[in-house]
Amino acid sequence: MTLDELRNRVNGIIGSLNGEFAYYIETDEGYIGEKEEKVFPAASLIKLPIMIEAFRQREAGVLDLTKPLNIAQKDKVGGAGVINQLSPSASLTVLDVLTLMITVSDNTAANIMIEKAGKEPINALLAELQCRQTVLQRKLMDFQAIEEGKNNYTSAKDAVHLLREIHHGKLLQNDSRKTMLNILRNQQFRHKLPGSMDEEVIMIANKTGELQGTEHDAAIAEYQGRAIIAAVLTKNLKNEADARHKLAEIGMVIQDYLMIVQKN
Repeated sequence: MTLDELRNRVNGIIGSLNGEFAYYIETDEGYIGEKEEKVFPAASLIKLPIMIEAFRQREAGVLDLTKPLNIAQKDKVGGAGVINQLSPSASLTVLDVLTLMITVSDNTAANIMIEKAGKEPINALLAELQCRQTVLQRKLMDFQAIEEGKNNYTSAKDAVHLLREIHHGKLLQNDSRKTMLNILRNQQFRHKLPGSMDEEVIMIANKTGELQGTEHDAAIAEYQGRAIIAAVLTKNLKNEADARHKLAEIGMVIQDYLMIVQKN
């Protein structure tokens, strides 16, 4: 399968979506994309730069990931996650909080890490990585901030850039990247891009995002030493279930491409 064939198959799936979309897919042979720099509400994709900045601060000796945290009841928020259901006496390490932020997309965990890492350093990281469409302006579940015009934004290209940094970037040490990659590989929300993939064959590391009318997924798919990094972003959807189905179809096309190119 050529890159043009990959593009045609992806466009054939996503083109009938009832809503706005963008995608960016990076392979060893090159990349394909459609509206890849278009700005979308980030939803939980904003948790990717939060994690990267936390590990950068660990390497700088600023943040101790082994430190236990007592989670105050006032800091707990709704939406995705489990921390808000834990007892008031529950104690988690910073690494535990980061892990829950990614693997179950815990919103309380994300807000704790925004406090720990700092909004300004996270945005400075995004600028350093040249993620020009991505910005952190509010905590998760802060609807008042949204009403005031403050939201978190990203693009398909930036999401791929962040995953590339985790997979084989130069900003962080190998052990930090390996730990982050393992956290992403233990992602519990596998119903979008990985939804129809054979995970006994393809190794997947992904992060989803969702809001009303929005279904995102960004993933690293690996097969026999080759990797594809992909992000599909959507908004203003009329049928969210249909969008999730289309993302799973795109995941199957990515799997086909990886396996066919490897054989050749």
